[in-house]
Amino acid sequence: MKYFFSCLFSCIFFIGFSQNYFDVANFTYTNTPSNDFEISDAYTTVEEIALELNFPVIINPKTTILTGLFLNKTKLNIDANLSSSNLNVLGLTIGVNKVINDKWSATFMAFPKIASDKIKLSNDNLQLGFLTLFTNKKRDDLKYRYGVFANTEKYGLIIVPILGLYYLNANKTFEANLNLPINADINFKMSNKFWLGIKFDGLGTTYNLNEQNYSANGAYVSKTSNELFSYLRFKLSKSLYINTKVGYAISRNYKLYDANDKIDLALSAFYFGDDRTQLNERFKDGAIFKVELFYRLHFD
Repeated sequence: MKYFFSCLFSCIFFIGFSQNYFDVANFTYTNTPSNDFEISDAYTTVEEIALELNFPVIINPKTTILTGLFLNKTKLNIDANLSSSNLNVLGLTIGVNKVINDKWSATFMAFPKIASDKIKLSNDNLQLGFLTLFTNKKRDDLKYRYGVFANTEKYGLIIVPILGLYYLNANKTFEANLNLPINADINFKMSNKFWLGIKFDGLGTTYNLNEQNYSANGAYVSKTSNELFSYLRFKLSKSLYINTKVGYAISRNYKLYDANDKIDLALSAFYFGDDRTQLNERFKDGAIFKVELFYRLHFD
């Protein structure tokens, strides 16, 4: 979901009288060096492919319908005793952005998605997410966001308050796009076709396991990973860009739990009533390499 939110916030921010572009599509490939498990001598790599598409439909100058598609496939060893597994996400977005006045706009969105080892429609694989976001224009070069995201994860409900900021300096060489605690992007324009930046991604997700041998009740994987990258961006054509990223995963976990092992509530990174028992062995934090190819429409 974190890659999807980067594209989504770009689209919302353009519509909410902010930047003069939005990203229609984003394709991401991620890979890691071998990651050692903490106890055994086994190791795993993490390979991920993600695609996000946004389709805004402008109804009138103050109302825009937001639709989209996002999918993700991750391949890794969940446990040292298991062969490689696939963790998949397939989701849709639908919502509306409303310009309230010269200073404020509001966005309301829903995200139904399938998150599991097998892409098939079932109650166990289905999750529902909701986003409410308000954008406040302080100046032409400075905007703030206030919102909340909620999702029905496999462990229970998670609620994430969002504080965001968009800033572009006068000569358009420095750009900051923050949506904390989900993601943050700061970049410097070095030339007309080259940027240097840093990026943070921090939102995790859960996956239902249809095929597993850990519990008679069923099981799920809970992924958390705080990833900090430095990147180089290259402009390939008028609308096509590529980011080459090198980063590090901090507090990375793909924890396996019994399907009935829940928590009371998750508020951002704080888990209340969490006495779950992890069923797998954790592998260590490590480096990440990522390539992003995205298509950006400009409205200069």
